Amino acid sequence: MDDWAKKRLAELEAAAPTKCKKAAAPSVMLPLSWAAKAAIATNCTKAMVWLWLQYRAWQTKNLTVTVPNGALAKYGISRKAKSLALRQLEAAGLITIERQTRKTPTVTLQRL
Repeated sequence: MDDWAKKRLAELEAAAPTKCKKAAAPSVMLPLSWAAKAAIATNCTKAMVWLWLQYRAWQTKNLTVTVPNGALAKYGISRKAKSLALRQLEAAGLITIERQTRKTPTVTLQRL
């Protein structure tokens, strides 16, 4: 290449927009069964309820989900643990709950 071509190439490279990647928030993907085993092993079943809520919201592409006892029971979460976790998550402002007598609660996740 001659000098003119080298100069021109340098000018074009300098003028080209730089590609900058957005810094993504750290995240993790793992099977819910692994999370459930870890939650039970660490005696932190309430955290599993939060993870399950996040998963269901992602799966349904809707921030409002129903929370049946059976869905969490297959991960080893009792209905009492579910109820306590939902109350604590609501008190923390992470979710809002619509309760009906003898019906599955409907939970809406709040974006932080």
